[in-house]
Amino acid sequence: MKTNIATNRSRRSGFTLIEISLVIALLLGLIAVAFIGIGSYRKGSDKAKCKMQLAAVQKAIRGHANMSNLASGADLLEATVFGAGKLMETKPVCPSGTAYVALAVVPPVGTAYVSCAYIGDGADYTHVLDAIATTDW
Repeated sequence: MKTNIATNRSRRSGFTLIEISLVIALLLGLIAVAFIGIGSYRKGSDKAKCKMQLAAVQKAIRGHANMSNLASGADLLEATVFGAGKLMETKPVCPSGTAYVALAVVPPVGTAYVSCAYIGDGADYTHVLDAIATTDW
């Protein structure tokens, strides 16, 4: 009985070393892209959260100044704005760990009460507010 060598080879199942190496390389590449994307997503979300917190503090300060009939430049005690039962329960902290710098007085319109000095590793991730973002503050 004659056996065909080509037929026996085609009946073997499994993957070659090159095929397995290609699959592993593709998976490692996809994992690397995912990790890079997650880091970028986190930086962007930290920036958005910081700017939202700056806006919330500004609203609380403006609200307190209006309710207390305080003019721009008047002394402002943070204890009257931040605390249990006050306009804001706690003074927020930047998600990047940078401390907020606050003024001691009611800011004039167009000036932020608190600012964040986080610069990051590029212009896309700075938490510094643009002048156009604070024109009506």
